[in-house]
Amino acid sequence: MKRIIFLLSLILGLFLFIGAIQQAGIESVIQTIKIFPLPAIVAVFLINFVAIFIFGTLRWKIIIEAQNSHKISFGKLLRAKLAGFAVSYVTPSVLVGGEPVRAYMIKEESGYSWEKSFASVIIDQVIYFFSLFLFMIFGFLFLVHYFSLPVSVFYGFGFIIVSALFILHLFYSRLIRDNSDGHGFFIFILKTTRLDKIKFIKRKEENFEKMEKIIAQFFNNKTATFAKAFILAFAEILLYLITIWVIVLSLGKTIDLTHSAAIFFISTLANFIPIPGSLGSFEASLTFIFNLLNLGKSDGFAFSLIFRLINIVLVLCGFLSLIYFSVKTLSRDFSIETPKQLLKIHKFLLKVFNKK
Repeated sequence: MKRIIFLLSLILGLFLFIGAIQQAGIESVIQTIKIFPLPAIVAVFLINFVAIFIFGTLRWKIIIEAQNSHKISFGKLLRAKLAGFAVSYVTPSVLVGGEPVRAYMIKEESGYSWEKSFASVIIDQVIYFFSLFLFMIFGFLFLVHYFSLPVSVFYGFGFIIVSALFILHLFYSRLIRDNSDGHGFFIFILKTTRLDKIKFIKRKEENFEKMEKIIAQFFNNKTATFAKAFILAFAEILLYLITIWVIVLSLGKTIDLTHSAAIFFISTLANFIPIPGSLGSFEASLTFIFNLLNLGKSDGFAFSLIFRLINIVLVLCGFLSLIYFSVKTLSRDFSIETPKQLLKIHKFLLKVFNKK
């Protein structure tokens, strides 16, 4: 069933991709990419890397160290962050698909407990998504003020906002404040959806409860750490806006911060569509917003391809991190909560090395 859903989402992405390139005009896109300066690609890559993997890893580092009495290697966290990014990119859940992988890698390499490792990733993502939605709202308000948006955009963003507010309320009321039935956010979700009947989850229920206590303690008692993490998340997204500005400038156009925020809003909205790598949805969204801002459809599609190229390089780095981790832990028997992606790589490498 999962494979069928994956295949259908991929087909949808291909249709969107083909539709977007037809709208943009393939000859115009090729011409635009040809004149795009190489130094600009290098600059965009470096800015993007600093945003996601330096600021993002620093944010995760201060969160996980706030839960523990000892320091953790930045390099270990960076490798896990890269691996998580790579796995997320090739799954329908572009924004969160690889989080279990990076949490598990840190658990195995650092000696932290299952609860602390996974709690640190959840805290990190909550802070990042909170910052993300603030910027998305800013970009949305700019577009609403100056342009007439399709009804589908209003519905799409409206659904995301309502869902986010509901989850945020549930997260706050269930995890940070005391509740009458004693069930935290995750236990409540598991019991409501009957997922707690699954054997693996049933065995891990006590671990989920411990993890929830760690998360609640962080948000209730680590105000200074939360502030630092929020600033780093804010800085990460600001660098993302600068990345957008640099690419557009290199395409021969001039925009300001509000236009960058508008492009950021639409491109991020595309990432919520469950298609591996946002294939098609990302290209279609960039073609649409560039046309709306009078920047040119072909430039919008070229922008998407340039950005995708940078992400593919980062994904390759992420898979190298996964392979390094798998080779490093080759002789180890992984525990029951190991993500399937890691197990597949581990089994493949075992066959390769056994043959040798």
